[in-house]
Amino acid sequence: MFVSHENNRRVAIDSKSPKLRSNSSVSAIGNIISQLIVPNQQNGGKIAWRSVAAYASFSFAVSGPLIHYFYIWMDKLIPKKKESATFDGIKRVVFDRFIFAPPFILLFLYAVTMLEGSGHEAAIAKIKETFWPILKMNWQIWTVFQFINVNYVPLKFTCLLIRLMKLRSDIPSSKETVCFPQC
Repeated sequence: MFVSHENNRRVAIDSKSPKLRSNSSVSAIGNIISQLIVPNQQNGGKIAWRSVAAYASFSFAVSGPLIHYFYIWMDKLIPKKKESATFDGIKRVVFDRFIFAPPFILLFLYAVTMLEGSGHEAAIAKIKETFWPILKMNWQIWTVFQFINVNYVPLKFTCLLIRLMKLRSDIPSSKETVCFPQC
């Protein structure tokens, strides 16, 4: 079934969109799970609700629409072709992992740290401290999944699968005290 570009635009930015709400909810739940697994000793192990709100807000306002449009754009830029499926599949994953993921993680780290109320200097320090370990972990955990997702899953289900995988991946990422930024 063909979905119009206008419908894609509306779904990506409509605040009532189930995609945006579920994306935000999964981020909030993943952040809570991470905080329960690795309690913050600075606040007595209590849930930092501002952090939960920061993750949910970022997912709702930034990552949901951004990733929605990224996959539509990538599908047009590097279409899935049956005659060159393997080569195009590798190109799609390389594009996702090496062109999109690094700046997205930078944006995520900076924006969430700012939303948590830590300020610009703390955001830069967080990036310097955690960017490379998070990017390496992101590549290790997400690359095989993304190969399957961007090459064999219909476009309308791509972000849904990422949300489900994201909830699962937030648990090991709590060891880095930051959830994986993804869809």
